[in-house]
Amino acid sequence: MRNFFIFLFFLIILDFIFSQLFLIDILYQKKIKIFKNDIDNRIPHKEFKYTFKKNSKFEARYDNGFANIDYLIHTNNLGFRDSSIREIDKNKTYSIVIGDSFVEGTGLNYEDTLVASLNKKLNSRKFEEFEFLNAGVSSYSPYLYKKKIENTIQSNKWLKVNSVIILYDKSDVANNLEYLHKPSSFSTKKRKYKNPKREKLLKDIKNFKLGSILTEQTMIGIFYREILGSSIEKLTQNIKFRIKLSREHNLNLFKISKEKMNTLYATHQYGWLQKYFYDPLWENEGKKSIDFAFENFNELKAFLKKNNIHLYIVIYPWPFDLLDIETREKYLSYLNKKFLDSNINNMIIYDEFSKGDVAQNIFRYYIPKDVHFKKEGNLILSKKIYERLLKDNLVQ
Repeated sequence: MRNFFIFLFFLIILDFIFSQLFLIDILYQKKIKIFKNDIDNRIPHKEFKYTFKKNSKFEARYDNGFANIDYLIHTNNLGFRDSSIREIDKNKTYSIVIGDSFVEGTGLNYEDTLVASLNKKLNSRKFEEFEFLNAGVSSYSPYLYKKKIENTIQSNKWLKVNSVIILYDKSDVANNLEYLHKPSSFSTKKRKYKNPKREKLLKDIKNFKLGSILTEQTMIGIFYREILGSSIEKLTQNIKFRIKLSREHNLNLFKISKEKMNTLYATHQYGWLQKYFYDPLWENEGKKSIDFAFENFNELKAFLKKNNIHLYIVIYPWPFDLLDIETREKYLSYLNKKFLDSNINNMIIYDEFSKGDVAQNIFRYYIPKDVHFKKEGNLILSKKIYERLLKDNLVQ
């Protein structure tokens, strides 16, 4: 037994040395590259906190807890996500679409994003004169929408814009609380790349966290935690979901449809954000954030009106409020009251997502086990938005 522990001790020491020298860097090479990409290309901005670097190309990653989804981002001379690195045509008229990760197109190739879907609806003649632009960036919220739109229009006098479309997201209710004090400017200090594994190792050594060092800095530990541990955790969650669904629908444990399983995964995503739509956070924080959002929308509307630009707010569902009718009606009722009071053009796009079998709809329109739309979901949004702008004579 003593010899075994001596062997194990030296094995761990050798594992640690080789892992630190090169194995961990090889294992996390792609992750480190993408982390560097974000630092280099998601840059700070004095007026609206952060944006994309202009005329850049980089690979980003969306990790939703079940899969790493890598996607390529190109930006134009405005720093907006685009189909390629390019200069915006000064002779065209534009509609600017802004939002958070839903508009950026997290986890999606450009051609599957909302703005790409909108532009595909334009025939070649119309596209020569008019185009939709994508000003969205992950984690934006209404205060930043307002600041970015105002800055973009004021800083680019040549830019001809006839409409601004804001996709108001569920996550905005939480994120916008950060800006209640209305900061007039943000730090432009650029982040510096630091190897997260190396930084974590130094902290763990300083705090003498041997368990963390073993499970995060050696190949044996990484296998135990990230492969074996993660697989067991996912299997356990899968079984729990199957038991829950089998009881609710009186079905065999192993005959649960993939659509129903996917629905449970999707509705359990971002649980901390969903809490803002339930008491006590709904009354204490949710409504306060929505009120602040409309304060920003009204200020933006006034600014745009001076420039003869129309404003539209688009509301769309997450999987959880497709299933929870009571919460959905409470949320939409409050929004409708705010829209009525402010007289802001709005599009509440829920019908296509809520009609028929909701589980089938979630499986069809959203990224698997996630809250974000995939191509099919964006096609529904683009159809409704395009029809509205066409009706209002804004699509030239």
